[in-house]
Amino acid sequence: MMSRYRYSEEGDPALFGPLPEGEVDLIRPLFHEVFGHEVSADLLHWKYGGGRGVSWVGRDQAGELLIHCGLFHRRALVGGRAQRVAQLVDLMASPRMHGGLSRKQSPFYLLIAPLLDTIATADNPGAWAFGFPSDRAMRLGEHLGVFTTIDRVYELSFCPPSGTDVRYRLVRLSHLSGRDGQKVQHVWQQMAADLGGGVVGVRDVEYLHQRYLKHPEKKYQLYLVLSPRLRRPLGAFVVHPEGNDAELMDIISPLRHVPKIVQAARQWLKATNGHQLKLWLASSHIDLLADQAVSITPLEFRIMANPFTPAEELQRFDQRWWLTSGDTDYR
Repeated sequence: MMSRYRYSEEGDPALFGPLPEGEVDLIRPLFHEVFGHEVSADLLHWKYGGGRGVSWVGRDQAGELLIHCGLFHRRALVGGRAQRVAQLVDLMASPRMHGGLSRKQSPFYLLIAPLLDTIATADNPGAWAFGFPSDRAMRLGEHLGVFTTIDRVYELSFCPPSGTDVRYRLVRLSHLSGRDGQKVQHVWQQMAADLGGGVVGVRDVEYLHQRYLKHPEKKYQLYLVLSPRLRRPLGAFVVHPEGNDAELMDIISPLRHVPKIVQAARQWLKATNGHQLKLWLASSHIDLLADQAVSITPLEFRIMANPFTPAEELQRFDQRWWLTSGDTDYR
């Protein structure tokens, strides 16, 4: 049931709250209005279907959608403890909206504030939330007291390796069952242990299958990386080819092997005649790869967190997140 709030200077009522899962297609016209292109029903189901997410909206008096924010339920480890954190996505506001967004009791505030109230649950006692809002949305959220910054995203660029670099064995995976799936699961467990003092979204075989292999529109490539001689699993990576360039979407590996996994991804880039490999990474782990990167550039994206998470928890995990572009919903 949606709650009724007043937000405009004229006192016109609007309805704010979650859509039933079967009605998520209703956000498609608003998506086109705001972003200028269509979003498919298949992509919306991939995002929100099967209980993976909830679509929150604000309507005008006539029932037309004015504003939207999606909420994913993301399995994560927070300080080594399994939790189901919230990820805010698809934040959009119609230009038809009157009265502005920067005031308390504005549609933005009346959408986000009650949404954040739903986040604290038995499997998310700290009310953890994160997202990748634009700089404008981040400043607005901070102004209204509903967003706080937890980290920043950087783009690292890499070139193909020289001919003298170590050559790793790469095994492309089209599924994650059997022994190869067990190997990927093993390197994820090692990564999870290494990141036990911070926050990391779960990257087990179930997640990798849903996030990359089942994506309805994009064609990602998932590779297992084996050591040159003994063929031991060192880790895995996901790439998205983009013409002569590629994006390194994800790395699954114990931290000591992360530089080797990037070297292996650069080896793949060379084998495919690629020119440049780009990786988004939160600030806390840039030092692992700084000596390989040809450039490191801060992006406009700051990572938002829930300001209503206990202050001691926010401080404990400040700049201690493992996040790549694979953690977004749109890359």
